[in-house]
Amino acid sequence: MKLQQLRYIVEVANHRLNLSATAESLYTSQPGISKQVRMLEDELGIQIFERSGKHLTQITPIGRDVIKVATEVLDKVATIKVMAKQHVHPEQGTLTIAATHLQARYILPAIIKSFMSRFPKVAVTVRQGSAAQCRAAVHDGVADLLLADAREEGGDLLMLPSFQWQRGLVMPKSHPLAVTSSLTQAELANYALVTDGGPLALAHDEVGAHAERRIACCASDSDVLKTYVRQGLGIGVMAMLAWEPERDADLITKTVSWLPGGVAAIGLRRGTFLCAYLYDFIERLAPQLTRERVEQCCSARSSEELDQLLANQSVLQR
Repeated sequence: MKLQQLRYIVEVANHRLNLSATAESLYTSQPGISKQVRMLEDELGIQIFERSGKHLTQITPIGRDVIKVATEVLDKVATIKVMAKQHVHPEQGTLTIAATHLQARYILPAIIKSFMSRFPKVAVTVRQGSAAQCRAAVHDGVADLLLADAREEGGDLLMLPSFQWQRGLVMPKSHPLAVTSSLTQAELANYALVTDGGPLALAHDEVGAHAERRIACCASDSDVLKTYVRQGLGIGVMAMLAWEPERDADLITKTVSWLPGGVAAIGLRRGTFLCAYLYDFIERLAPQLTRERVEQCCSARSSEELDQLLANQSVLQR
């Protein structure tokens, strides 16, 4: 049994049994993959894939179990390589961050700048996308960590609270409500809204229902949201992190207590080796997440144990 053979069956499964696509992704030939898969099956005395002529049709039940273990083996091999490389060159390497727009646009620039001044030999890559896309990137091993606007549990990702953020209203200075000192839900319900897609948490009455119907459009990109507000499409509902006084001098913001904010999160793939500079990066994002605390969270054997570790932890507000 060879690691190459394990890699082949895992990639064949990842490419939905398409040998041509698998061969292209691995820069090899389709007959070569077929031969190695057959050799592995013969050695193990089992059939991993069912076939119809030269085509693979489905994965057998035992094949699914073998591919699952093969994936874990390949992950461990990759971890060993990273560990060895970090031992020889502890301040060299790569760091790939999967981040939502809010994180990539308003949080990461300053963090990355300070990090790179400390670790100039670490190549940093930022992959911006939706929360689902970022989770998938970390899950698939494409990214080292996830920066999301909210902490969502589930899957094989360890989600740790990073910082608190607030939402508010944004509108042109010429808007009728710009001079109102304290906005109520009733006043807001009379106007169209441009939201960031987050919950409004409006009262479940006629006012709340009316306001829900007044959503003109949603824009998860805060820069796009502010552009729509400038075009008069409605009052913006966005994270206050996105407010830039100098660039947004033509707009005005309103902070209201009844608009929910959120707790941003850092996501890590469970069981993955974390190099020293990754711990450093995490602590720059969230000072409460020291290396010791992150290691404790990684060692938690249940969500209840993790919640206990995080119960009395203060979270920075941005």
